[in-house]
Amino acid sequence: MKHLINNPVKVFATGFIVLVLLSLPLFYIRITCEASLLEGMLREVKSVSISPSGLVPDEYENDPNVAIHSKASAHMRFASPKSLGIFDYFQARLPGGRLSNVYFFGSDEDCMYFDKKSGLIVHHYFDMQVMPDKRTTSKRVQIYIGPEGVSENPDKTLGRFIDPIIDRGWTCMTQRESRELILYGKELRRFFKIDSNKGTVTKGPELKKGDPPKPIQIGLLCKNYPFLHYFQWTPPKIKDPDEDPNKTDNRFPVPAPKPVIPTAFRHNAGPYLLVLDKSGRIYQLDKETLKFVQVDGHNMLAGRLPRPESYFGTRSPMAKPQDLLGYEVWPLALTTHFFGEDPESKKVFFGEPPGPIDPSNTRIERKYLGMFAASLSRNGTALTLSVFDEKGREIKSADSNFTKREGSRNISSRSSKAVFFRPPFASTFTIVKYLAENLHPPILSLASYFTASTFEAAAGHRGLFLLPNSFVAMHGRDFRGNFEGFMSALWWISPSIILAIWLATRVSKNAVVVGLSENARLYWILGTLAFGLAAYITYRLTRPKITLVTCQNCGKMRRPDMDRCHRCKSDWLVPELTPPAWRVLDGTEQKEQAERADEGSIADVESAEDAAAE
Repeated sequence: MKHLINNPVKVFATGFIVLVLLSLPLFYIRITCEASLLEGMLREVKSVSISPSGLVPDEYENDPNVAIHSKASAHMRFASPKSLGIFDYFQARLPGGRLSNVYFFGSDEDCMYFDKKSGLIVHHYFDMQVMPDKRTTSKRVQIYIGPEGVSENPDKTLGRFIDPIIDRGWTCMTQRESRELILYGKELRRFFKIDSNKGTVTKGPELKKGDPPKPIQIGLLCKNYPFLHYFQWTPPKIKDPDEDPNKTDNRFPVPAPKPVIPTAFRHNAGPYLLVLDKSGRIYQLDKETLKFVQVDGHNMLAGRLPRPESYFGTRSPMAKPQDLLGYEVWPLALTTHFFGEDPESKKVFFGEPPGPIDPSNTRIERKYLGMFAASLSRNGTALTLSVFDEKGREIKSADSNFTKREGSRNISSRSSKAVFFRPPFASTFTIVKYLAENLHPPILSLASYFTASTFEAAAGHRGLFLLPNSFVAMHGRDFRGNFEGFMSALWWISPSIILAIWLATRVSKNAVVVGLSENARLYWILGTLAFGLAAYITYRLTRPKITLVTCQNCGKMRRPDMDRCHRCKSDWLVPELTPPAWRVLDGTEQKEQAERADEGSIADVESAEDAAAE
């Protein structure tokens, strides 16, 4: 009984260890091939651009003096797949990261963080004050912020946040203490606007349960920046009007074109704040009322996260944040400063001014122009860039393509597929990657097919048992849900299935030889069909280790520890062994026995003589 209990435990423990030890080298083979494919991508594949950008008003974009039109571009930055998980983990927890409770850290005296124990936001900063003699002095301030107000003491009357989402763009601004901070309380389902100078907290209306959006990021919308890609936008540029067009002296450098109007490069949507929903939709939040901009009673979309083309060429109109390895959203706003009463006395520029503004003689108007959204595919092979106007309509889009000149014409193909075959040695890495995937257990490959869309994109690069970035998983994300898609998935893992069937036949034959029961053979066959090479190695390590003998009835090898032959079921006939009356002795024993016999004879003779004398 003890053997029957311990044997399954031994088999399962050995099988798990074998599965881990087999999966590790296959994992490093796969990520090495993936890293080599990404590293081999041509420079032209790593960038997409749109020019003109489509959001600049015509009066500036089509100015007669414009020499270079506005341009939006996104660029990939290579990061080894084996490092993505580590980078994503630490980046998310660094001050300002999406999972960090430290919102920014300049020094011990200039920082802001969320105290999870009290549920309050703690803000340290220096308040500059002007003395009566016009000297400036700084005062260290420490305040506590809750949903019910701001105080210098952590009072319970301030309420508590549980897991607030703040505008990460606010942490990138200078003079943070003079700016308002907007955050979203998930447990309270409402937005809050905090003014540290005035010591006030403004509440927005409570969102209805079950209704979109369900915010996951607000303000600065990005993921895995800057490890994977970065976004650039340049305004229209004009030549120096003072430059002589007939100038022929080349001794002096030609001045670079200047922006048509001043530009502040900031993630700013003017009067609005962008809010990213977990579905990939992006909404506009009014910064003053803390309400979503609505049209016909419905929240108006500012845009969405575009989905890059997959390996199989399919594309859905929207991508969830977890389906993308990286993304970045860049809103564009036009700010106008009116000075005094003269409407012509104004200054116009893109973005928000870098320094503080004196509101005494200035009136500011901010106009939201639209936004750019760049997305990087889950396996890092495709990049797409979309432009959305102020009404949330997609007006332009561009994808990363691989272009090759053949003869007199250029042939273009999408990078999501070309990266596996077009660059030098790419086909070799692709084949090795495919073979490594097919040495994986078939049942885990099928599980990857069904669960491919449930994993976060960065986590897919460090999958050990489930492979969200395998070819069969890529097929599952595009075609799962119908019988044809499932049969096609079986075709993708057919080498793995064929190997498992061949190994199962070997296990079945050997199990008969070693005398396993029919139930045990059935379990091993099913296990080998499911887990392939890992199950076969486990079987070889845990099968019975008994020396077989020849059966007198059938002549085949049988186990001597069983009452009946497991091949022909005959009884184990053991003849009765009677010890012989003689035995073979070696020379030493014979000599010792003869000496003992001689001694015995002499003793008998002496005894006889003594008896006769008497």
